[in-house]
Amino acid sequence: MSTLDRLRGIVQGTKPSAVPVVSPELARSESDGFSHRLPATAEAVAIRTSDAAIVLGGTVRERAEGAVIIVDREYRADDLHGFRRIGDIIEALQENQDALATMARAWPSAKGVSGTAGTEVPALLFLDLETTGLFTGAGTQAFLVGCAAIDGDSIRVRQFLMPGFEHERAVLAELAAWAAAHGALVTYNGKTFDVPLIETRFLFHRLPFPLAETPHLDMLHPARRLWRGRPTAAGPDPDASSCSLSVLEKHLVGLHRVGDVPGFEIPSRYFQFVRDGDARPLEAVLEHNRLDLVSLAAVMARALTLVSRGPLESSNPHECFGLARLYERGGSPEHAEGALLRCIELAKRIGTEPDVHADGLRRLAWIRRRGGRVHEAAEAWRELAVLPRCAAVLRHEAKEALAIYHEHRSRDLGTARSLVLDVLSGNLEGNRKVAAEHRLQRLDRKLAVREQGGLVAALDDTLQTGQ
Repeated sequence: MSTLDRLRGIVQGTKPSAVPVVSPELARSESDGFSHRLPATAEAVAIRTSDAAIVLGGTVRERAEGAVIIVDREYRADDLHGFRRIGDIIEALQENQDALATMARAWPSAKGVSGTAGTEVPALLFLDLETTGLFTGAGTQAFLVGCAAIDGDSIRVRQFLMPGFEHERAVLAELAAWAAAHGALVTYNGKTFDVPLIETRFLFHRLPFPLAETPHLDMLHPARRLWRGRPTAAGPDPDASSCSLSVLEKHLVGLHRVGDVPGFEIPSRYFQFVRDGDARPLEAVLEHNRLDLVSLAAVMARALTLVSRGPLESSNPHECFGLARLYERGGSPEHAEGALLRCIELAKRIGTEPDVHADGLRRLAWIRRRGGRVHEAAEAWRELAVLPRCAAVLRHEAKEALAIYHEHRSRDLGTARSLVLDVLSGNLEGNRKVAAEHRLQRLDRKLAVREQGGLVAALDDTLQTGQ
């Protein structure tokens, strides 16, 4: 059982706690024992927190659980994020609800993110955390919770900064209040990192997790479908295989950050702030978090536009192939086929993308075959088998599929046998080689029966082989 599961059991009352419960009074009395190392009066702490809020352009909110520094920023419709207007991003997010429903079908955790029949579409809450470490273990805390939401024709960003580790409960309370006003969650790698981490913190404080039943769309997964590949015609790209948010914001909206704080440096800046109270190094951290949130909205807007308008919206074969995979996962094979045809067309036109060309033909053949259109599937396999610069493994797969087609559908046993011999001439190993040899033997028997032309011989062959 994982630590997170054990904490859930404790909070829900299904398992006894193995951790002693310490009263707030006792915790405060124990912390006083360290006063010789961290001398600070309540007044001094309040002044330091207020000074930090002024430096960061925020305010201090006092709660029964502690203090929170709240920083608000507004990105208006005419503001630019890279080369994209904020207003265009908002419009894409609000108007492409059918595309959002397709994504919700593709990723079950997002079910309900586009609303249900007869209900309004829930307000989207974009979430990004800055933490004291890069892991989701029990000792990692979210010292900055960044939230963004559409507010009229603007994107409003609200950030909750923890003035010290003792104020974590107050930050969680502020997040719970904001989450209550929004019905759907959008993150980037949040399914693996942000949401489990913040849930752990709620459970450590024995608080109900407010996002437990909230529809959650992790945009990392659609992004991987759509933009894992990069067109080689544009030249070498050192981040070609990366789908990180910082890479995608360059690729999709042309945003190039200047003076951005490296991610590995963020925890140390917060630790220094806790030690000396100087909030100036955190200004770059908060700006980094704000840019991540707006970039997340921009990436989602581009994905929704693609899904809504279809493959004609793109001139990139990689993007069209990813769109086809997304449609396929969302249960729309007819749209997937259209995207694959566009992918193949663009790959032919460019002429320098043999990998995506081959992958497109392969997926097209499989979709047609699953739909019972075996003759059309054979056309795609045939084109793949003769595609220049096609990977050997895909060429062998295409010839094997054509051999099956000619043996069982067109009944052209001679062509099927030639294809199998061609496959065996390659470097086949293991089960694939055994299967090809078995198919060759079966074809030889069938050809022998056909040449003999005798009914008795045919019946005898059936009894011996069970075919």
